[in-house]
This record gives sequence, C-alpha cells and structure tokens, in this order.
Amino acid sequence: MKKQIAAIAAVALTLTALAGCKSKTERPFNYDLSKYITLGEYTGIEYTYSVDEVTPEAVTSYTNEAMSQKGYGEVVEVTDRAVQNGDTVNLKFVGKMNGEEFEGGSSDSYDLVIGSNTFIDGFEAGLIGVKKGETKVLNLKFPEDYGKDEFNGKDVEFTVTVNKITTTVYPELTDEIVKEISDKETVSQFNTYANEQVQQQNEENANDKKESDIWNKIVSNTTVKSYPESEVEKYKELILESYDQQAQNSYGMTYEELIKQMYGQTLEDIDEELTKQAQSAVKEYMIIVAIARDQDLDITDEEYQAQADKLAASNNYTTTEEFLKAVDEGQFYLSLVIDKVMDFVVENAVEVKA
Repeated sequence: MKKQIAAIAAVALTLTALAGCKSKTERPFNYDLSKYITLGEYTGIEYTYSVDEVTPEAVTSYTNEAMSQKGYGEVVEVTDRAVQNGDTVNLKFVGKMNGEEFEGGSSDSYDLVIGSNTFIDGFEAGLIGVKKGETKVLNLKFPEDYGKDEFNGKDVEFTVTVNKITTTVYPELTDEIVKEISDKETVSQFNTYANEQVQQQNEENANDKKESDIWNKIVSNTTVKSYPESEVEKYKELILESYDQQAQNSYGMTYEELIKQMYGQTLEDIDEELTKQAQSAVKEYMIIVAIARDQDLDITDEEYQAQADKLAASNNYTTTEEFLKAVDEGQFYLSLVIDKVMDFVVENAVEVKA
C-alpha cells in the first residue's frame, strides 16, 4: 500500500468492520462521484527526484540504533557544549501568535530529540548551538497545511529555554559487538552492510517523496463540490477508533479520557477537527475511485484473493475467510485500488530536473 494515502486505509484494515462483514461484491463509494468532485489533471504530473548521499553521520546513527536494540548506550548529561543534532533537550517554551499565548503552545518541561522533526520547521534547527540555561527566541511560521485553520500559515514566536541537554554515548564498535548486533563477523563487514542499508533507506525516502509530491498535486487539482455525509461520519468513527486504540496501547485509557486529562478537552471540542480529517480522507478516496473508474483499473478476483491470502498468513489468521470476517472488506478492496491507482499515476508522471 502506498504510504502517501495509506494511513486511514491501514487504520480501517486493523479494525473490526463497523457495519459487519461485507461481501466483496459491494464496493466503497459505489455511486456517481461527479456529484461530489471534479477531477483535475492526474497524468503528466511533474516531479523532481533525488536520493540523499550516504553520510558518515547517517551510518553512525544506523550503527548506534543497532547497538541500542541490544542494550548498548549510556545516557549522560551534557554540560560542556551546546545543543547538537541528535541530543535530547529538556525545554521550557512559550508560543505566541500576534503577541498572545495560544493553547498547547507552552510547556515548562518538554523532552525533545533534536532532528526528530517533532516540531514545525525551524524549531529544532534553531536550538542547535544553544547552551544549557540559555534562552532563544524563534520566529517561525506554521505550515500552510498544518491542519488547523487558526494555525495554518500563521507566524509564531517561541521563546525557548534549554533546561537540560542529554545524549547517549555508545562504545566503540568491535568484532564482538558486531556479532551480537548482526549476522556479520567483523567491523568491516558491518560497515559495508550499514552503508547499504542507509542507501536503501535513502532510496525509499526518495520514492516516498516522489509519490507524495505527485499525489499532493493531484489532490490540489481536484475540486470538491460537496461531501457525502454518510462517508464523512463513517471515517470520523474509524479515525476516532484508531485514536482510542493508540491511547489504550500507550496510556491504558480511552482517547476521550486522554484528551480530557492532558488538554481539558471533550470529544465535542475536537469534533470540528475530526470532521476535517474525515473529509480529507473521503476526498482522497473519492479521487482514487474516480481515477480507477476513468482508467478501468479494476481489481480482479485473482488479485483480491491473492492479497487476502497474503495478509491472512502474515497476520496469523487460520484461514483467509477468518481474516475477511475481521476487517471491513470494502476498505480491504479500497486498499488494493489505492495501490493500483498510485502505480498508474506514478508511471504516468513526468520527471523534471531540480
């Protein structure tokens, strides 16, 4: 499944069907979509493609992660230098828009890994070179597609104080450690392998970006006339169920309990945001189905059965029938259409030089 539009589909596949088991003859969005969207250009989309070079820093990071999984690495506090990429910093910060603090934009103690891209662009990079106890003002801008109208594209000022800097120190790689963390025998063999793995990841990242850029342009080219309300409500339920599952797994409570405890919010408070997320998913699904119909990209019985068999086996179901009873078959079918349509639009896109 293609990563760019897989998130909501993946959620649906991991959940018990909302409306019971569906026959595979029933297809999602099985009605006239021209009432809801007008497709724009979806072939000949231009994109740029580049693969990052393998850097020593990336290879070191890969090696350290491999050692970390085997219990190597000691967390130590840094007192003799400024913040560097990869450090964990504990921060006090206050965010303001138009001179006013905004909800969720401040903290007295927040742990952040520099380079994790947890915060908006410029926040983490802006802290590199800052020492413990120092304060820095970061004048930044929220992304246009941040996801909340009150933040999208808006200027923001963060006043940030570094409370503490920590980093993880790893031992020098030896043949003995190599044998413990991999199936290699020597440091030289592992270094070659690590370089290959980083190169592979860089290529995957480049392909993901290519798909993402192509798909985002197709979505931008499409006009929504209105949303089918029943679909929006369905995906709101799916999204909320996925949040519930994550909250239960991570915190042992429902999502409703989590947002009340952490943010003082109710489900009613976030209903507008859930609706926007659901509408975004519905728009993308309608585009997928519309392109599939326009190009006659149907899923054959053989393709349907082969993928069902594969997922049943990989998820340890006794039979394929058991797997299909545990998921929404409409969403399963849709996930296959996503793959086929994404293959089509990528194959029919045009690479341009950066």
